Amino acid sequence: MVQHLMDSGQRVPVDREEAHGHPSRGAAKPRIGSGSRDGPGANGHRSGAGGDRGTRYGDATLGALLALSDALAEMSNDQRLLERRLREIHRQRSEGRAWRDILDEEDEPGTMQVVSRMLAGLARASGRLRKELVDALRREGVSIPGIAKLFGVTHQRVSNLLRRSGD
Repeated sequence: MVQHLMDSGQRVPVDREEAHGHPSRGAAKPRIGSGSRDGPGANGHRSGAGGDRGTRYGDATLGALLALSDALAEMSNDQRLLERRLREIHRQRSEGRAWRDILDEEDEPGTMQVVSRMLAGLARASGRLRKELVDALRREGVSIPGIAKLFGVTHQRVSNLLRRSGD
């Protein structure tokens, strides 16, 4: 499956077997899988946000790409939970229950905790990918304005990302 990495429409195919150091087998379709391999996250699931998955194969950017894919898979699970919770909260509030009573009776994690977990996971994984892509593009000789155009941001933002990656 080809994934869109940037709003600019650039597409980057990634083959999971190739990413893990195995030769591609024939005409295998490029794809990005889900599932994690990097250790438990804040919610007890494997988050894919850290570890050596990409660097093991000499490409930290590829590891960041796979970590974002994992974060999206986790978000998908949280999204289904959140949808059920929101329908239930709506039903209870429509029946006249107080917000405090509704939220007090929720199972852990609470609705707002799930929302925060989703946003934090996506921010962490997308930030890592953004940083790694900027570094990789610079190593490939792409100019700062060129990267800015690919990402749809200012050249100052790209410069800040490059400065941060040097820390």
